[in-house]
Amino acid sequence: MNKKFIFKVTVTILLFSFVLLKLNIYKVYDVMINSNISLLLVSTFFVPILYSIRVLKWNALLCSVGIQHNFFKLFRVLLIGTFYGMITPGKAGEIMRAYYLDSEKSITIPTIIWDRVIDLFVLIILCILSILFLFHDNNLFLAAVFSFLILIVTSAVFLNKKIIYFLLSLINLNISTSKKFIDTIHIIKSDIRILSKIVILSLCYYIVNIIIAVILLRALNNEVNTYVAFTWLIIVLIGNIPITISGLGLREYIAIMSFKALGENAEIGFSFSTLLFLMITLFPGLIGYLFIFKSPHEKKHTG
Repeated sequence: MNKKFIFKVTVTILLFSFVLLKLNIYKVYDVMINSNISLLLVSTFFVPILYSIRVLKWNALLCSVGIQHNFFKLFRVLLIGTFYGMITPGKAGEIMRAYYLDSEKSITIPTIIWDRVIDLFVLIILCILSILFLFHDNNLFLAAVFSFLILIVTSAVFLNKKIIYFLLSLINLNISTSKKFIDTIHIIKSDIRILSKIVILSLCYYIVNIIIAVILLRALNNEVNTYVAFTWLIIVLIGNIPITISGLGLREYIAIMSFKALGENAEIGFSFSTLLFLMITLFPGLIGYLFIFKSPHEKKHTG
């Protein structure tokens, strides 16, 4: 068995066990059972809007490099990507979206990478602002800024032709395929209009995330301060760190620590994080899993 997988399973079990030890399970049950069902249902109506925004983002990137697919096909493929992202570290499995489109992978994969890079860029900026607003903690602020600098450095590497050629040569891609991959990256990079559009759509995506978080928070407890919902951005960002399986344990730990730091109930924080994950990621991912059986891998255009 892969050592990295064993490490992640171990960390997941230990961290999740640690989280459970910090909670009163009866209080968690009480929070869940007494939640406002009507508000929970209202929050679910925003989930399709979330995924529609993601489709619009990806479609804009695909169109910028001359690839066109209908909205509903992209929606279905995006859900499939959500499933693969859910079961892989740092959502790396999102790349699998490219294998369910009948287009060249050397062109579609760079659009997915750009989608993720811009998404992280916007998320980190929003997290920095949230930390400044919520916690006034210099260490947290520095950690967020450090994450932003890492993203900038990684993006610079991603945009360097020589480095990309070298990395692609390690996986034995032929020169023609490598050139298409790199050309696609730079076509998107040079299109300021498209990049601006993707940034705006990413902002809209996280605004809808916050709307869902606020409604769900109200469903769990009407007395919790509304601004606590902004911790969801921080939970999402840190949950992407690939040290546990699907962020399990890490996400819940950050949630209860954030809620406690803001003077709120840890059990509400746990319930808040868990329900948002179920609503925004797990259930759509499971729908994507069902679509896998109806969308066999495209065997053509493997370049």
